[in-house]
Amino acid sequence: MQRYLIMLAAATLLGGLAASVPADDFAPFYYRGDPLTVAAEWEFINQSLIDLPPSYLNWIGDGVHDYNASCYVHTHPIQVFWQHDPFEPGDGRAHTLDITGQLQFFLCNFFDEYPYKYVWVQITYGETMPGMGGVPYIYEVVAPNEDTNNWTDPVFGTLIEWGDIGGFRTELWVIPYNPDREYVNMEIPPYTWVDQVWIETISTLVNANEDVTWGQLKSLYH
Repeated sequence: MQRYLIMLAAATLLGGLAASVPADDFAPFYYRGDPLTVAAEWEFINQSLIDLPPSYLNWIGDGVHDYNASCYVHTHPIQVFWQHDPFEPGDGRAHTLDITGQLQFFLCNFFDEYPYKYVWVQITYGETMPGMGGVPYIYEVVAPNEDTNNWTDPVFGTLIEWGDIGGFRTELWVIPYNPDREYVNMEIPPYTWVDQVWIETISTLVNANEDVTWGQLKSLYH
């Protein structure tokens, strides 16, 4: 997975990443647009980071299972602030001051009985003060209880693999059952900005671990 990330990010950089915001989508996972997938993107254009809707949201059903339309995809900032992006007029980014902040992303998913939910995250980031920033990362993926479908005694996901080449990070998580909604919670070190976040999910029958090639991780309909 790290080799996959490095190749994609290097190709994006050679193609002129700084000149194009869409190029920040440097490592879209291959299942985007497949049945039972959700893709959400945050660009942080809005000055209010509270309940900020994503810049892009897409979900693909299978004609059988319903999407959870009773919730909405958004985020909650904690000690994270908005600023203009100096490299992209009209664009913005989320950043921290001298203490660690958090962005808590909430996603809605499908009602289905497949046993696993995979969560793919890609982050474009940098330092507000050279030499003082850090690497944003997902510190937890959390879902309502499998038996009660509420947030009492929640279920936590497991990080399978990650890649980072400085300014670009990806993470792949698995939830040991298939919830219809979940939080993907990010920690942002002091003096660090985040320009773009993509979060993508898929419902699947396949249980992957570090010994399984990613070509084998597929949905029932792939």
